[in-house]
Amino acid sequence: MPATSADVVVIGAGNVGAAIAYEVASRGASVIVVEAGEDVGNGCSYANAGLLAPSHVEPLTTPKNVLSGMRYMFQPDSPFHIHPAPRLAPFFARFVRSSGPGRARELTARMQELAMYSTNRHRDYAERGLDTGYRADGALDVFLTEKALSAAAGKLGSSVERSELLSADEAREREPALGEIAGAVLRPDEAQVGSQQFVRATLKAAEEHDAEIRWGTQARLLPAPHGRIRGVDTPDGRIVADTYVVAAGLGSSRLCANVGVNMPMEGAKGYVVDLELEGRGPAMPLSFREPKVVATPYADRLRLCGTLELGSDPRAVTASRVNTIRAAGHKGLPNLRVRRTIQTWAGLRPCTADGVPSIGRSAIRKELVVAAGHGMWGLVLAPVTGELIARGIVESAPTMHEAAFSPDRFGRTRISSSLGDERRPLAA
Repeated sequence: MPATSADVVVIGAGNVGAAIAYEVASRGASVIVVEAGEDVGNGCSYANAGLLAPSHVEPLTTPKNVLSGMRYMFQPDSPFHIHPAPRLAPFFARFVRSSGPGRARELTARMQELAMYSTNRHRDYAERGLDTGYRADGALDVFLTEKALSAAAGKLGSSVERSELLSADEAREREPALGEIAGAVLRPDEAQVGSQQFVRATLKAAEEHDAEIRWGTQARLLPAPHGRIRGVDTPDGRIVADTYVVAAGLGSSRLCANVGVNMPMEGAKGYVVDLELEGRGPAMPLSFREPKVVATPYADRLRLCGTLELGSDPRAVTASRVNTIRAAGHKGLPNLRVRRTIQTWAGLRPCTADGVPSIGRSAIRKELVVAAGHGMWGLVLAPVTGELIARGIVESAPTMHEAAFSPDRFGRTRISSSLGDERRPLAA
């Protein structure tokens, strides 16, 4: 089949890939987006809390998370759970080595800075007319115990966002649906969007700038052991570009390995429970901090999101975890009347072995740009990631300077000659 060409090929049409396509196309470059799924909402972009909360963003690799993972390892209903699978030993060894307190502080500050900028970009998207479901009603961090509330109060001055400590009565004044709580922190600058709505709107905006979206299209990067990437192989033929952007979630690891870039990732499973309510629900997003469950109100449902599992069966939906999420929702919002459960879903968030995303151009393969491994923060960080990648490609602007985000930081992989065999067909 004849090859087609573009300035930029983006592999992956989730939150991050869609934002990159829009930002690159709006700067005048020709873009082809290749997505294996048949429509919007594949992988972890299908459903998430939709909460734009910069103060929550941090590397997965913090001392607290490592300790929690060890403490909760044999508690099936814990909010953060690590399955002790032998195959994951190298991943977890890197995970633990990356969790030093100094690194965690530095990267938390940087990621929250990026998240704050990105939250403002979400607002800009809405002001440009992108129908992402953006609502800026603020949010509450809700604490069930005095101990947790006191710890949060001590950190208010270091927050990247405006915040206000509320007593239990003041919190219920803001949100009457709340039950017995110790208090809350009001974050008036936080907002929300719809997960699939964001992807659909940004891809539509990219198409308005002449980007082409190819759904249901498997892709494979073709390496040249001592030269340039030769193109992207698809069932419909080869696509040749100046720049190849990998933003394919967990599939990014395989795509990068194909061209000699190592990027170890695992899926961190998160759960979603969508409830149809009778009568009124909460008016703003609520983060119940001890059980780590977020309740986000939408026009037709209340979405409960929570838990994080590393190393579990990707196909399994664990009933005890679903029940824990529901119980946390009912404890924090005891007077809700649930008409029915719309859906229960579990999806894998792509997490790197050192807990931070890979964002930027590879020095190993100069035509390769990576934007993957955002974990739970793909939606909030999508606009800033898109802008950084687009400015780097189209404007040759220096963007991410930190080695911590480099796609080359895990080293090289050996390229198998069979991976680049042009005679092997690529299954549709």
